[in-house]
Amino acid sequence: MIKQSRTGARNRGAFFYLLFDRRLMAALLLMAFQVQQPSQAGTPLDDYLSQAMSNNPALAQASFEVEAERQRLENLRARFYPSLALQARASVAEGGRTIDFPAGDLLNPVYATLNAQAVAAGQAARFPTVENQSIPLLRPTEQDTRLIVRGPIYEPVLDQQLQAQTQAVGAQEAAQLQVKEELVRDLHTAYWQYAQAKARITILEASLRTLKENERINTVLYKAGETTLDAPKRAEAETLEIQVALRQAQTQALLAKEYFNLLRYAPNDSAVELPQEELNPSAIQTLLDELTPKTQGNTPAPALTRLERSLAAQRAQLDASRATYKPTLGYSIEGGYQGRDYNTGPNTGFASASVVLNWTLADAGIRSSEVARSQAQVRALEARARQVNRQLQLAKLQARENLLVSLDSIQARMAQQAASEESLRINERKRDAGETTQVEFLSAEQSATRARLGLVTAVYQARIDHAVWQYNNRNIPEPSPQEGAQP
Repeated sequence: MIKQSRTGARNRGAFFYLLFDRRLMAALLLMAFQVQQPSQAGTPLDDYLSQAMSNNPALAQASFEVEAERQRLENLRARFYPSLALQARASVAEGGRTIDFPAGDLLNPVYATLNAQAVAAGQAARFPTVENQSIPLLRPTEQDTRLIVRGPIYEPVLDQQLQAQTQAVGAQEAAQLQVKEELVRDLHTAYWQYAQAKARITILEASLRTLKENERINTVLYKAGETTLDAPKRAEAETLEIQVALRQAQTQALLAKEYFNLLRYAPNDSAVELPQEELNPSAIQTLLDELTPKTQGNTPAPALTRLERSLAAQRAQLDASRATYKPTLGYSIEGGYQGRDYNTGPNTGFASASVVLNWTLADAGIRSSEVARSQAQVRALEARARQVNRQLQLAKLQARENLLVSLDSIQARMAQQAASEESLRINERKRDAGETTQVEFLSAEQSATRARLGLVTAVYQARIDHAVWQYNNRNIPEPSPQEGAQP
């Protein structure tokens, strides 16, 4: 009787599954092969990339920094040309130092004698009495208006500074390119992560519906006395486990979506379109061929180019520091008017031309310390360039190996899914015939769900690793011998 009761329970369980679960399983099997898979050509990702290139603040900041460096370069170039300046001064003065001239003391005795002789001769006095004079050094009113033309004749520091700034512009342009390529990499990564999470949600939601129906059926069977308490408890635990996995996938999708919107500078919670593609063996093989690394990059890494340009700029700055020991030669031409007021006339205009030599002979070690500081900065950048070179080589190797592992994982997950799907179909037939238990069927269903999730995860992880490999696949030369690495 016990054996017949268990057989009847299996048959009734199979009846409930046929009645309530047939459509759900069919939908689940269909979703296993239909996941949200962006294709490389003709996808909205290209539009999103264009939008990010136009709106991303970090890329805009890099562009403005390049423009700032270019304007500094133009500023240095302009210093080779003469400058024209208008200088005007009008002043009012009172008091100040004076020059006392005793004109009365010197002339009045002579004038008095001459006047006395004239009176004695019957003539009128002809010489007046003269006051002593006090001449102020500051004029009560004065103006000085002139045009000044100045320019360099020989200035070696300016030549080296121009070379340094030219290299600085190149370094900033390389930094802009690095920001752009990092943006492309991060956009691809966030896009595939969002697609991966959405595909996982699709599979987990279908599995959750199946498990909830199983939980309901086991509860009904337990209340009817046809199964023990462990069956509904296990069904409940499996349902909760899928719910937790679903919540994690939803969180991953939300964060990836918002990060993607942040990169393209779109409003929060903006919709992101994910094209769908069927993941059949033929499509997966095409994907494997597409993602397999084949070509060697022939363009230099922007990070390394940036350091090389910065190093060249610092070496030019070192030459500029050494050039401060040399003299400078310039010219100055001035012309204008001077006087008590702005009236023009004879003897009010002036003009002058000068050649100015400036040579600092001693400065208490200021220039020598500047040269030493520039030398230290050059050596620091040389060491930094060697370190970055090795880091880029390691990143390139790591990106390639990660991509190859992901491609191998896709093939392994395909084999696991094929095996789990076949096992599920066998258990489904046995369940329909009442030849297997619900526990065995649910185990097969869970294995199939895990295999589907594993394949989806592997496919999108390969997409992500391919984006990282594209970013790191650069022409990175071998570092030079580490001469001068130690201070």
